[in-house]
Amino acid sequence: MNPFRNMCRDWRGVVALVVLVLTAAGCYPKAGPAPAALSANSVATASTRWPGVTPASLAVGHDLFLAKCNSCHEYPDLGAISEGRWPGIVESMGKKSQLAAEERDAVLHYVLASRSDQATR
Repeated sequence: MNPFRNMCRDWRGVVALVVLVLTAAGCYPKAGPAPAALSANSVATASTRWPGVTPASLAVGHDLFLAKCNSCHEYPDLGAISEGRWPGIVESMGKKSQLAAEERDAVLHYVLASRSDQATR
C-alpha cells in the first residue's frame, strides 16, 4: 500500500494539524495591555539616548503602535521580548503594516523607551 495515498486520504488531519500549529504560534509573544504614554523621565532618557528623538516623535511612535500593532494581533507584552530582538520585530512588522522607515524608527524608540518605563514603575 502506498503511504502517500494514505496521507492524501487523511488530508483533514493534516489540515487540522496545520491550523493547530498556526493557532499556537499566534499565542507568542505573550499578550499585554495597550502600553501607556511615556513618563516625563522616560521621554528625557529617550531624548538623551537617541539624538533627534523628541516628545512629539515618541508620541507618534505610541500612536502608531496603538493603531497598527493591534490590527493583526494582540498587543505584545513589551517586557517579555528582549531589547535586542525589537529592532528586527519592528522592521518586519512595520513593513507588513506599510509603515515608512521614519515611522518604524518612531515605533522602535517608543517601544524601547516604554520597556524601560515599565521597568521603573
